[in-house]
Amino acid sequence: MDDNYKVGVEELKIAHNRLTVVLRERQKRRRLQLASVEEFKDLFPSQKRDKKPKRSVAQKPRAQHSSIDNKITSSRNKNSNKYQKRTADNFEFKIPYPKKTLTSNILDEKQKSQINEYHNLYQDGEKTIRNDYCQHFVDSGRRPQNFIRDTELSQRFDEYPKLKELTKKKNALVTERATPPTYLKADLRTLDLKSLGTKFDVILIDPPLQEYCRRSPLVADAAATPSFIFIWSGDADGLDRGRQLLLKWGYRRCEDIVWIKTNKKWKGSHFIEPRSVFQRTKEHCIMGIKGTVRRSTDGHFIHCNVDTDVIISEEPHYGVGTAKPEELYHIIEHFCLGRRRLELFGEDHNIRPGWLTVGLGLSSSNFDATTYLSYFSEPNGYLLGSTNEIEALRPKSPPIRDNSTAKLGAQGNIIKQKAKKQQQPTSNIMPVPSMPPTLPAFSHRWIPPPMDSKVYGTPSMDGNVYGK
Repeated sequence: MDDNYKVGVEELKIAHNRLTVVLRERQKRRRLQLASVEEFKDLFPSQKRDKKPKRSVAQKPRAQHSSIDNKITSSRNKNSNKYQKRTADNFEFKIPYPKKTLTSNILDEKQKSQINEYHNLYQDGEKTIRNDYCQHFVDSGRRPQNFIRDTELSQRFDEYPKLKELTKKKNALVTERATPPTYLKADLRTLDLKSLGTKFDVILIDPPLQEYCRRSPLVADAAATPSFIFIWSGDADGLDRGRQLLLKWGYRRCEDIVWIKTNKKWKGSHFIEPRSVFQRTKEHCIMGIKGTVRRSTDGHFIHCNVDTDVIISEEPHYGVGTAKPEELYHIIEHFCLGRRRLELFGEDHNIRPGWLTVGLGLSSSNFDATTYLSYFSEPNGYLLGSTNEIEALRPKSPPIRDNSTAKLGAQGNIIKQKAKKQQQPTSNIMPVPSMPPTLPAFSHRWIPPPMDSKVYGTPSMDGNVYGK
């Protein structure tokens, strides 16, 4: 108790000292302001009113003076003498013209240093700084997202050690299981994707949307079931064209990744598009799905919630190129565990281990269908696999309870067996065919309202379904 009492007393003393310093500083400021006002009045003596001197009581003629009147008269004379002496003292200390009367000029260097020291140690609580990044963008052209901290991929999870370790282990596994960089120079307007000889788990496209919507190849012929597709759709009208492509190829939209562009390295004024109402500083990558994937039972094919759906990186200068952020590759490789990855409309800077890049902008080709198929010849070779460390670190859905599966009968036992297999991962997890359970007529579970299956797909009963 004594120690706590002493600590409390010391804290009160410190707080009292701080308050005393702040109050003294405010008093100094007030005195300086009053002094500047008095000096301002002295500069214009014509505006002063001539005050008539007051006649003392002793000068008034009186017929009779009593002792009480004498005391009153003497006290009044003393007060008037004090007033005259006070005005004389003030006149002696007045600063003569032409000295400047601004407060900042009256302070000497020592007082300025003391005030700056007080400001560094203590806060007034009277003034607040407002960071108006939108106005700063109008004035300088630097975008507000330039000031977001820890946007680099290497610094993203510095404050989250578990996710940082998970990302490190997944990157090591992806690098170990990646196929050699493969690329094919071809015109996608005439290329038949069936000639590639296999179907792909992931397809990434950065198309010229306006032309590609009219005359696009059948991407669905090269897509496995289940599989995912990522389409860079830009902004504004590109979003509508991207959705049209998804419907045309038999995909359903399930996610939307946003690329927020920074211009830290730009020089000069910012680029203004002629037809846009606002400054466009972002692009969208639409994610579609084909087939059915459940996060609770299909952990051999997808790992959810490892990355975010926002990418913040530098935008290339206008007219230099159409390079997209490399972070999207990491998001795809962390999410989907399929090793058969295809990128369309790629260029030389898009060539990457683990991917087959196809496009007319490539300078050469090294693709051979037989050699490429040999990379997946082993059992379940198209799967990336997982490790015990990754399974222990990655976010998972809550395990299925016995009571909920018992009400589903035989189908519930199948789901329960799938969940047990997810808890015992191996280097290459065998895929389990998905069998959607059927609800009995007496089920008390909530059933979602009917939706347009052509647009939204068929929702599952557990709410964690990506696909029909």
